[in-house]
Amino acid sequence: MRSSLIAMEVSNAKNTVLWRGSAAIDGAKEAVAYLRSLGKKVVFVTNNSTKSRDTYVKKLVGQGIPASIDDIVTSASACAAFLRKNEVKGKVYVVGEAGLAAEVTAQGFENLGLEHNGITEVPQPFTVDPQIGAVVIGLDRAISYYKLSYAAVSILNNPGCKFYATNTDATFPVDGAILPGGGSCVAALATAVGRQPDAVIGKPSQVLLQTILSTHNLDPARTCMVGDRLNTDIEFGRLGGLKTLLVLTGITTQEEMEAIDNDDQRPDFYVESIDAINQLAK
Repeated sequence: MRSSLIAMEVSNAKNTVLWRGSAAIDGAKEAVAYLRSLGKKVVFVTNNSTKSRDTYVKKLVGQGIPASIDDIVTSASACAAFLRKNEVKGKVYVVGEAGLAAEVTAQGFENLGLEHNGITEVPQPFTVDPQIGAVVIGLDRAISYYKLSYAAVSILNNPGCKFYATNTDATFPVDGAILPGGGSCVAALATAVGRQPDAVIGKPSQVLLQTILSTHNLDPARTCMVGDRLNTDIEFGRLGGLKTLLVLTGITTQEEMEAIDNDDQRPDFYVESIDAINQLAK
């Protein structure tokens, strides 16, 4: 068993664990390098399903943090792997963006959904591909009534069609606003079909954690989850028996941390930023 730091980042967020906007957090690359020099395995985990792992590799490398696809776990890649592990049959309908579709394709599934972006007319009669065996949904900034309808009819009409969500994050922050997250899309589809997803893969789901631990041969007792969000990152780690470190460079404020009333979301430690690791090393 190996010890690990699981570092979270969320693309499209103004402030996160490793970068602020498009600029790296001061000391981020040095902190990762220091941990690796101690023999720690660093895994980067994100609930953002809109981008592929390749995209994250390029961003990390561009900020001076060497990384490979195997170092990255996204809710999209984990959801696609979940489809394969559970031997889903048939095609997959994707209510999501290019990153999710790419990961589903990488697992060998024929998928559709992206080509429905921009369609507003609802035909009558409304029919769907009878070979769709699963619907996966995440944040979809091109979501439409047509796409929701296609996904809902697939689930309701195709015998045995599965319903999976990459994550249920209610919001995600951008410069100047808090916008609806993937969970808002999931809630709309769940309302339409009258049931919750068969599985939610992203944080704080323990399906995701167990995948990470087994893939990288990690001991939960020697693993620390580093994140900026209480109800995903910290709860994810606490439920799985990991130590947790909250950084205040992301969505959670000092005031919110002091007002926590859910022990599953109470971090073991907190610091102003990831740079604190470098300061401790001195």
